[in-house]
Amino acid sequence: MSLDISTLLLISIGYLLCLFAIAYLTEQNLLPQKLIQHPLLHTLALGVYASAWTFYGAFGVAAEFGYTYLLSYLGATAAFLLSPLILIPILRITHSYQLSSLADLFAFRFRSGGVGTLTTVLMLIATLPLLAIQIQAVTDSVHMFNDSVSANRIAIIFCGIISLFAILFGARHPSLRSKHRGLMVAIALESLVKLIALLAVAFYAYFIVLGGPSGLSEWLTLNPDVLQSMQQQPKSSSWRTLLLTFFAATLVMPHMFYMAFSENASERSLYTATWLLPLFLMLLALTVPPILWAGIKLGVIDSPEYVVLMLGQAVGLNWLSVIAFIGGLSAASGVIIVATVALSSMLQNHIVLPLVRIPDSMRLYTWLLWLRRLIIIMVMLGAYLVYSIIANRFQLSHLGIIAFIAFLQFLPGLLVTLYWQGASRFGFLLGLCSGVLSWFASMLLPTLFYGQPAIDQQILESWYLYAILSLTLNVALVVIGSLLLPPDADESEAAAACILNTLHRPPGFSQDIESADEFYHRLTPRLGAQSARREVNRALQEIALTPTMQLRPLDGLRLRNQLENNLSGLLGPVEAAALLRPTPVGGRGGFRAREIHLLEEQLENYNERLSGLAAELDQIRRYHRITLQRLPIGVCTLDAKQRILFWNRELERHTGISPDESIGARLSQLPEPWASLLGDFADLPDLHQAASSLQLKGMTRWFSLHKARLDEVSDNGMILLVEDDTEHQIISNRLSHSERLASIGRFAAGVAHEIGNPVTGIACLAQNLKLETDEPEILETGDQIVAQTHRISRIVQSLVRFAHTGQHDSVQHHEAVSLHDCAQEAVELIRLNHRNADLEISNEIAQDTYTSGDPQQLQQVFVNLLNNAYDASPEGGRIILACEENINSICITITDEGSGISEEHLHRLFEPFFTTKEPGKGTGLGLALVYNIITEHYGSIELISPANKKQNKGTQVVITLPRLPDADTLSKDGDNTVTGPSL
Repeated sequence: MSLDISTLLLISIGYLLCLFAIAYLTEQNLLPQKLIQHPLLHTLALGVYASAWTFYGAFGVAAEFGYTYLLSYLGATAAFLLSPLILIPILRITHSYQLSSLADLFAFRFRSGGVGTLTTVLMLIATLPLLAIQIQAVTDSVHMFNDSVSANRIAIIFCGIISLFAILFGARHPSLRSKHRGLMVAIALESLVKLIALLAVAFYAYFIVLGGPSGLSEWLTLNPDVLQSMQQQPKSSSWRTLLLTFFAATLVMPHMFYMAFSENASERSLYTATWLLPLFLMLLALTVPPILWAGIKLGVIDSPEYVVLMLGQAVGLNWLSVIAFIGGLSAASGVIIVATVALSSMLQNHIVLPLVRIPDSMRLYTWLLWLRRLIIIMVMLGAYLVYSIIANRFQLSHLGIIAFIAFLQFLPGLLVTLYWQGASRFGFLLGLCSGVLSWFASMLLPTLFYGQPAIDQQILESWYLYAILSLTLNVALVVIGSLLLPPDADESEAAAACILNTLHRPPGFSQDIESADEFYHRLTPRLGAQSARREVNRALQEIALTPTMQLRPLDGLRLRNQLENNLSGLLGPVEAAALLRPTPVGGRGGFRAREIHLLEEQLENYNERLSGLAAELDQIRRYHRITLQRLPIGVCTLDAKQRILFWNRELERHTGISPDESIGARLSQLPEPWASLLGDFADLPDLHQAASSLQLKGMTRWFSLHKARLDEVSDNGMILLVEDDTEHQIISNRLSHSERLASIGRFAAGVAHEIGNPVTGIACLAQNLKLETDEPEILETGDQIVAQTHRISRIVQSLVRFAHTGQHDSVQHHEAVSLHDCAQEAVELIRLNHRNADLEISNEIAQDTYTSGDPQQLQQVFVNLLNNAYDASPEGGRIILACEENINSICITITDEGSGISEEHLHRLFEPFFTTKEPGKGTGLGLALVYNIITEHYGSIELISPANKKQNKGTQVVITLPRLPDADTLSKDGDNTVTGPSL
């Protein structure tokens, strides 16, 4: 049976076009996002591991070594079962630093572009034989259907078609950084096709050819040698080596690394693959024995690798052969497409870009896109050349083992990246080079250039010894080289980041970036003006900054990290770091103060990912940080340049400045009054500063300051403590006020005692005038003197009462007081003290307005209030005293046309000793005395300013007093004395 070559070509192109259509629909968001982002899809994409070697070569291994073929599946299974220890940490590193290949990972870990270049070259050498196997598998399978066309021609046609589809899948879009979701979906579909194809052929072989369970049992009984060959015992060393080889290949092969990490969106996918991919591989492995035994039964076992194809030919079923062919095409094309895309990225970032300068006349993204396409074609050309050398000279299984042993040489470097901080660049290079050279000299070189049967047989029989030798040499030289030349500071930082499960530690370089334009100018010579501006704006958008804003040190550090991550995916991590790295300042190993906050932010995201000592240290750090955050005192930590490193919640509550606004800023950049308060104190040699008063939101608050110098660290930082002393100061002021009132009381008592006798003498002399003369004028003068002596006595008593505020006599003797007369007398007294003839005082209080009270005290109220209004009024101004009577109360208003009182002072005017007048012109006791008197008269007082809202000037005092209900019938000549308030 044969199929026309054009038919096979149409089947191949049609199948690949279907895959591309699926990829295109994915990229156009025409497929459900829930399906695309499902972990199952990513797990199926990891099925790219099952290459043509697995699809075809496993049958050759089973025919020759029996159940040893299972080791290829078990090796991959072991790798995914150990995902939490290996795959998950690698995923975190690659996602944190935008690493897309093993070369990127090693270049980042060992801080060397040379490491990335060497890894790329060696990975290319190891991968080309694997790609050649895929080409050979497809070529041989087509040639088995129709041998009218030469194998070389078939290989050329296949390489051309695959090159085109590799470009369409991996180098079609200008944004080379974006994840190829379409490619991932297409590869997942290919894995499903491989599985379905093998299951379909195995189903036919088991139930039709072998006759089901009973038929198979009977046939194996008749052919015991078949079962014995499957159960043959391999050499103990060989099967362990083979298991380790497949384990390593699963981790480091470019197509597996690309699918596992570059195209993976979350850790959830890898955790799902931990159990789902082994299930997928187990199903593939279960198909091998029935298909192989069916081929033996049908006598089509001449080429055991292709028994899955020959089975359909043996029974004359074209559809069965086509299904097997499509499955093999899926296995081969998937590996080639993904591997060439992954290798093109590695070669671009680590071989071409470090050597070639981007032409100024070319657009960056277009240039890189065509460069990627050219690299894909060159890789396919290299794979074809290797195929042309080894074509039909080796079995797929033999050549595959040789290729996988090459991948084994990268395993020591990967493990030390994750678990040994002491590994150095020199040790890694020494071990990798020695291992690859040993493999090349003992296995690849004889295979490619000699090929005599004797040498071939020797290699096949002793391959595991060569593998052990090369790996042992690799590991030994990694250890020895690292001990002889330990890692430098940069390597140690990168190693710590990897060992701490991708803790993103900022680069240890000091830089003062004021604006995004500095990054733009730094990138322009390498990327071009347009591309540089586009990259900077993209990074600014991702960290929520604007191009025009001035960058704080922390913002500059964040922008640099974001740019480096973005450019790592475009140019490679080494090139990106070289573009953005400033000149080191202050040597290595210093305390990078401005990076602490960023490091703390990153640590907050990794508490559940750390383990062992790192987890314990992180718990201690978190405990201390929470302690500082919850201290009932403001804490601020500074570096040597007074940049803020830590700003706790209490300080945020005091200042209203959040940590995001303060971290990274200098003290001088804080809003006032904090910039002056903290900045001046930080510059002083004193370690303590007594309570300083600040006006905050119209209120006076007091803060005590303390500091401690951090001389033990290299940056000589400082800790500032800000203690809120407001409550203590208020209590202290109240105590002082009470002491002053007590002093005034004692002083008033002494004044009363000292003044009482002379005043009594004056009153007696004035009263004696009635006995010495009958002249009316002298008698009137005597009455006035007596009245003034009474007034003096009452003033002294008022001072004593003010000093004993709240301590009243059990019985107060009030009388009916005419508010009009009381106010008018106060007006006359004010006019005697103020000679401003232009100021008009209008007393509009009705004559019949009475209240119950002490006329002397009420007169003192009017005197004090009018005196304040007089002082505040401009020349030619007017003061109006008005009154409004209600049923039980009287509302008196005193309104002036002065400048008014500021809002921040209104609520403090009745406090003792508070005054807005200049020193020497006010004691601050007048309004406090007024308030005390009004309160004793069961009234209230309120100040409104500005009184005139339109002109925004003037002050109005509103006094409310009880109204005498029988005021209309009162007679001044009668006994109007009342006891207590008359309400």
